[in-house]
Amino acid sequence: MSNDALPESSRHYGFTSILRILSYLRNNTPRFASAIILIILMAYTNAIIPVLIKDAIDLGISQGSTQTAIYYSLLILGAGILNGIFSFTGRILLVKASQEAVYRLRLDAFRAVQRQNMEFFNKTLVGQLISRITNDAERITGFLSFRLRMLVYSSFLIGISAYYMLSMSTSLTLVALATIAVVMTINAIYAVKVRPVYDKVRHQTGSVAAVSTGLIAGIKTVKILALEDSLFSRFQDENKKLYDYSVKATRITSIYGNLPFLVMGASMTGILLIGGRAIIGGALTVGVLVAFLTYMLTMTWPLRALGFIIGDMQRTVAAAARLFEIIDTAPSHTDPENAVDLRSPQGDVRVEQVTFSYKDGKKVLDGVSLHVPPGEKVLITGPPGSGKSTLLKLIARLYVPDSGRILIDGVDLRRIRNSTLRRIIAYVPQEPFIFNRSIRENIALAKPDASIEEIVRAAKIAKIHDFIASLPNGYETIVGEKGVTLSGGQRQRIALARALLLDPKILLLDDPVSNLDAETEKMLVEDLKDIAKDRTMIIVSQRPSLRVFADMIIVMVDGKIVEQGTHEELIKRKGHYWSILSSHGDAG
Repeated sequence: MSNDALPESSRHYGFTSILRILSYLRNNTPRFASAIILIILMAYTNAIIPVLIKDAIDLGISQGSTQTAIYYSLLILGAGILNGIFSFTGRILLVKASQEAVYRLRLDAFRAVQRQNMEFFNKTLVGQLISRITNDAERITGFLSFRLRMLVYSSFLIGISAYYMLSMSTSLTLVALATIAVVMTINAIYAVKVRPVYDKVRHQTGSVAAVSTGLIAGIKTVKILALEDSLFSRFQDENKKLYDYSVKATRITSIYGNLPFLVMGASMTGILLIGGRAIIGGALTVGVLVAFLTYMLTMTWPLRALGFIIGDMQRTVAAAARLFEIIDTAPSHTDPENAVDLRSPQGDVRVEQVTFSYKDGKKVLDGVSLHVPPGEKVLITGPPGSGKSTLLKLIARLYVPDSGRILIDGVDLRRIRNSTLRRIIAYVPQEPFIFNRSIRENIALAKPDASIEEIVRAAKIAKIHDFIASLPNGYETIVGEKGVTLSGGQRQRIALARALLLDPKILLLDDPVSNLDAETEKMLVEDLKDIAKDRTMIIVSQRPSLRVFADMIIVMVDGKIVEQGTHEELIKRKGHYWSILSSHGDAG
């Protein structure tokens, strides 16, 4: 995903994102509706107070009636108490409804991330995804729980206030309405100016997170190569961009956020002059003038808040667009249409004229055809970049061929149900990912309900049980982030145990000995003979040691199969395979 994609996507979604956010409240409609009603009542109790002040002055104080003044004072007190009750209860209800809505939105986003194909992860930075699911979701929470409440409250307060002002004085109301129109225009201009800047702020926040995630994840390499200064410089550049965008957004907010105060101040001066002359002329009462000034003071914050709310809506739209982009671009189902199950898998693998390229358009595989009968052991070798690992990923259906097809027991790989496929085919990558959990949990990832007996059995087959048993906490030992406390060989064997727990018919191993020392490599090669029993096994490796149990050896160069046969047959040809063995001093 390009750096420019996110702002563009947010423009595409626009304010329909707000309606879509609100749709997540449908499961909390009674609570949400009750909160809105209470917020409207809160606005009403605030808007009625200036009217009560007017009556207290005109009917009580001006007439010398202490009882009337006390009566209206008590009404004002009652309105204030009700306002507090409505405010507290409405806020609680709205926060509960909004938190549940964003909870469901986060679940949808995370579920969509899991459904995405590998191409999505190839072009999307991890930091961007984390920023979307955390920061963007938090932005939406703030909108639903606070900004939406202020939007409803401010709108109704201004509307109710305008109604009461109009009933008291048309001329002063025209001044007030002109003030509201000017302030709303300022707010509209502010929204137009701040929207693209906040798009950039949100995107750049994700970029900073992406750079940080990458640098911290690769901290070993950073320290080994002494890259601290150069990578700090890169982080500094990205952080400076975020700083510049944030300062620009703050500058716009400061200017347009404070202009309404100036306008309101000028308006109140005008109302005071016009009202004062009207009082002197007997056309207006003191209570009405005080009520108008109170209304202008009461509306100062809501009018200013509307500007911030409009600006925040722009940021919320941008945040929502980024989240909905994940949800909308994810496949609706991980299983293909008319998916089939393989009840009694045999482990027959057939690759027919498969061509594949990543998004750069360069062919990684070019017309590859291959047949691996059930139970056969195949070693795929060849120079780096020849397409060996990509072929394994296609057989594991991490990617889909551009053309051609892959068959498992005669069934097109694209038609097999995902749950069936993951039970039949186990893929162990060159660098298996070990989670920061216990060894037991890492082995049981694909089968969380596995008994400890099943886990131990898989660990014994993978020849890792003795090591685990020697640890103080045994299978409950926490291995650290990415299995940092384990050696490369131990991580490989835990990944093997994880794969074997499901007893797959087809086992795909991507260079399982690449990170091992000579002695550990020799042990693993011997152990693989036992692991391979009754399974179809396809291993990718440039190391000649794995040839000892291969029924067939395939040599790939530039995305094509250039040689195929047994070890003895290929040695006699003295072709690519012979050259590979010669480079390892093992072509005798």
